[in-house]
Amino acid sequence: MGESGVSHETSVRVLFSRFYLVSHPQCLEDDPRLKWGPDEELAVSAGDGIGLNSVTSEHTAHVTLVVFGSATDVPADVRSGEPRYWFTSTTRRIALTDAEGSTALVVPAPASGRIACAVECRGRDETVAARHHDHRDDIHGLERWRITVWPDTAPSSGSVRR
Repeated sequence: MGESGVSHETSVRVLFSRFYLVSHPQCLEDDPRLKWGPDEELAVSAGDGIGLNSVTSEHTAHVTLVVFGSATDVPADVRSGEPRYWFTSTTRRIALTDAEGSTALVVPAPASGRIACAVECRGRDETVAARHHDHRDDIHGLERWRITVWPDTAPSSGSVRR
């Protein structure tokens, strides 16, 4: 996967203010934290995936997923940033899905086992304004997510969100 990682860009429907990065789409039912985790967090780690909390519902978010094959290849500012999330890859692939299980993207996982994630989101204020103040129904790409994943070789620490 190289020193720069592999970048994948896509759009995902946001329903019920949430979408997911999971080891396999069927795992949405496996851990209730994925569907009903804390809304005040940007994301929630739960077993085979992470739930990503959008600022609103009924729109399409732009997602850049960057996959690194090794933790040493991840830029230090991304690797050491807060908060970090994690999930367990059991299928050697990861999928970006909406709340109804429709798949927006499937890519090879960087490894099987524990996967570390750094998550950031921009455009949240603009998305709220378009949806709730302008009452737009055709919101596409205002909320922009960047999710960076890599094999987690470090022992669990207090900096990883669960």
